[in-house]
Amino acid sequence: MEDSPAGLVTTRSSRALWALAAVAGLHFALLLISLPDYFADNDLGYHISLARQYALHGTYFWDHLNWAPTGRPNLQGPLLHFSIGMLGRLLGGGGDQFVLAYSLLAVLQWAAAVFTTIFFARRFGGDWAALFAGALLAGSIWSAAPFFVGVPSGWIFIGTAWAIHFFLAGRYGLSALFTTLVVYVHLGGASTAPLGVLLAAVITRRWRGLIIVGCVTALATAPYTLHFLRHLEWYTGRRGHVAGSVALLTYVLAVPGMIWLMRRPRQNAFLLLWAVAPVAWLFQDPLRFLLQSTVAASAVAGVVVAWLLERWQGRAALHARLAAGLVLLATLFPLSIPSLPVEFAWATGRGFPRELDWREVRALASVFARYKLNDRIVTSYYDSLSAAMAIYTDLRQEYGHWGEVRPARNPAEEIPVGERVFLIPVSPRDPKMEQLEEAGLLRCYGGSPFTSIVMLEPARPPEEVSPTVANILHEEATWLAAKAVNNTLPPVADLFSKTAIAARRRRMAAQKAHAGLIQLAYLIYAHSQQKAKPELASAVRRGARGWGGIANFIGDETAIDYLSQERFERFRENLAAFAQHAQVLHSQTVPSTELDAISNKLFDEFF
Repeated sequence: MEDSPAGLVTTRSSRALWALAAVAGLHFALLLISLPDYFADNDLGYHISLARQYALHGTYFWDHLNWAPTGRPNLQGPLLHFSIGMLGRLLGGGGDQFVLAYSLLAVLQWAAAVFTTIFFARRFGGDWAALFAGALLAGSIWSAAPFFVGVPSGWIFIGTAWAIHFFLAGRYGLSALFTTLVVYVHLGGASTAPLGVLLAAVITRRWRGLIIVGCVTALATAPYTLHFLRHLEWYTGRRGHVAGSVALLTYVLAVPGMIWLMRRPRQNAFLLLWAVAPVAWLFQDPLRFLLQSTVAASAVAGVVVAWLLERWQGRAALHARLAAGLVLLATLFPLSIPSLPVEFAWATGRGFPRELDWREVRALASVFARYKLNDRIVTSYYDSLSAAMAIYTDLRQEYGHWGEVRPARNPAEEIPVGERVFLIPVSPRDPKMEQLEEAGLLRCYGGSPFTSIVMLEPARPPEEVSPTVANILHEEATWLAAKAVNNTLPPVADLFSKTAIAARRRRMAAQKAHAGLIQLAYLIYAHSQQKAKPELASAVRRGARGWGGIANFIGDETAIDYLSQERFERFRENLAAFAQHAQVLHSQTVPSTELDAISNKLFDEFF
């Protein structure tokens, strides 16, 4: 036993270290086995497509992939994207190589998070604290996945710890280095590591160190800072939805642990500062704060639990049982979904949920390139899908990922639907898709089993189109109102059955296709109204995007459990009314007041 830097009693134990190696090693091995078919978060298409642009051009200050045709300034921190791009080039420079490069760096991020938590838990609480902290971080899917998915923000919560640590140790050069890296890896880093260093300076009164770290960081990050300030008007702060829950066991232990540490704030300055530094995320994205603050919360929890167990050090058998029980609880039932079965499922080819299917992405990109559609703007029912296609071929998409940065108005708004390429969540072999093509209303270039690449043929008069549109709206909405099921997580047993997962995917794809056909009908109708009633056509195009969003929510695995059952039942009720009122287009070429009203109600209550 020895004193820790915080004045706590720490214990060294080879048993704890061997147990830690076993727990962390098991998780790490499963992640490595998963690399050929790694976790596919819906943001990956966006991040890897940017990485490909860095590989092709070296720099990428203007984002031409998203919000076509004008694009937008690329205000994403460049460090991770540049690293993926360069590694992808070294691996071969193809789309699959960029995906592999991302996956390798995602595993590295998880390893860095676990190492950081273990290092500081052991430093301030000993070997048992390191064991508990490592088991907590790796054990829950809501603490492990935010790092093994590999998104840029995860590095902020890791790097901030080292920036504060080196500042408190008087190693200002290294502190400035990690602060700079944190700023460059993600825009949110500018409010995280610098705040941690500032608070560390206030506590220790090391003003000279603060000036050194601050000046070096400001100079080193000036190119990115100036680029951001120059395009500040593009930043809206509007964020997308972050899916997830809370690593409950970690916070049940960490919250009282923080209160306990605050009894001696100076001795426990590092752990407190690490936990507090990302506080700005509570206002911008509170769920992401809870998901990725687990790297600090696990360390705090480990230190406090180890201190509590010190009192049983004299009773070795009881101490061992208590320690083993906590490690098993953190690994097998951490009061939330454990990560071990999820990692095992992916390692054995049963990965679920799969938010992006790289086989589908490759198939779509291949068709897109074969027919030389690259000069057309892509409008996808689901922005993640077209973003992922940009890993394999050049394209420009309407709208795009990362809603925090966007133009004041959609730059593609005035481009007629007849000049765009659409990704529709309907099979190319769907009978209605084939009927519409035979009728000369569209051309389907092919696609994947569940998604079609479509362009509209020259517009027909509204009086020719409206009855066909009425039939589609009525039939598809009636089917959904009667037979649609909510997109929820299947029973746990099904997650380990390839047959059950495949059956669910076919069922949800079929359901999604009915919404996709409604989206397609909207586009055909908007196309027919473009010259005579451009304002109506514009409104209907926006409605088509809404139906694409509905298809995503009711059919894709990225949207599992987004809708409550009560909200979904309201959707079905609105669908039945929508189906009834859509038949008015049999006798007139413009929507009735009732159809407009139920359409607005359906969208408002769904989204």
